[in-house]
Amino acid sequence: MDNSIWSVLDVIFVGAGIYVLYAWVMMKTKGEIITSILMSKDVELRKCKDLEGYKAYISPKMLILGISALVYGTAGLVNTYVTPLPGVAYGIVMVLFLAVLIWFALAARKGV
Repeated sequence: MDNSIWSVLDVIFVGAGIYVLYAWVMMKTKGEIITSILMSKDVELRKCKDLEGYKAYISPKMLILGISALVYGTAGLVNTYVTPLPGVAYGIVMVLFLAVLIWFALAARKGV
């Protein structure tokens, strides 16, 4: 397969990492929850019983997800355009990112 599709995905992962980190900063500084990342469309924030508890629960998880997406996307771009990374190192980064992604999805569902 052509490397261009992987490059596009790597850019998407970098962008997603930046967006999650932006949402984390907004939550920490202004107290705003960006619902597109954390909530499904059928959940209304006005009906939340413990919004501050939810923020405290999900905030460190968002930080870990944002950093891991940023690292994974950057590693992919470096692997494609700068220098090939060792296969084992790139594989470890990929597996760790997928594990963090699954962990975050389960934690976000549990938090809601």
